Amino acid sequence: MNDSWIKETKELLEAWESKRVHLEIDIDKMQEQLEELDRKIVTGYALMQAYIDKHNITSLPLEGVRPGYFGNKTYPEMLIEIAQGKQGYLKVVDAVEIMLEANVSTDRRLIQANIYSALRRMRKRFVKMARGEYRYTNHAPPQSEGEPSGVKQAVRELREKNPVMTKQGALKTLLQKGFDFKGKNPQRAVHMAWVSLGYHKNEPRQQSLIESLS
Repeated sequence: MNDSWIKETKELLEAWESKRVHLEIDIDKMQEQLEELDRKIVTGYALMQAYIDKHNITSLPLEGVRPGYFGNKTYPEMLIEIAQGKQGYLKVVDAVEIMLEANVSTDRRLIQANIYSALRRMRKRFVKMARGEYRYTNHAPPQSEGEPSGVKQAVRELREKNPVMTKQGALKTLLQKGFDFKGKNPQRAVHMAWVSLGYHKNEPRQQSLIESLS
């Protein structure tokens, strides 16, 4: 049996595993940068709205809105189009007026109820900024008004209380406690926190394919 081949293959696998760990760390850093950018964006929109309120600036309606403007589009599709026409900003009272003008319905209350219902279904696309005001995230992960999810701190506290807790154990515990992941994928969020905290370095390495076949 040629042991040198096995040795070379193990070295290659170790290099791949090392590269994977570094990529995971880079992804975690990028996630933190995204969270910071999201906080800045929310702050920017809040400042813009404060300026609008201070100077009593009336929001401009979408151009060319007329009866039948939205065709057979659903409420989520209409809200996205309205937000895109206003640089990602959505004010419910404005959306109601636009839909009335487009003759979506003649019942103002029904339109408003349908809008809020659609916004609840699109929590990952619209972030609430203030009462009746939302920001279209364009599929960016929502951050619940810019606040970080706190997954890393929660995982750290679990490990401090139970040093032998596994990553899957931490995920299960947080889910059972009803932890608010603020729109993030729980499994991925815990994984990124685990890698960022360095806990993956102490985990027993999985048996390689080569070892299992030898």
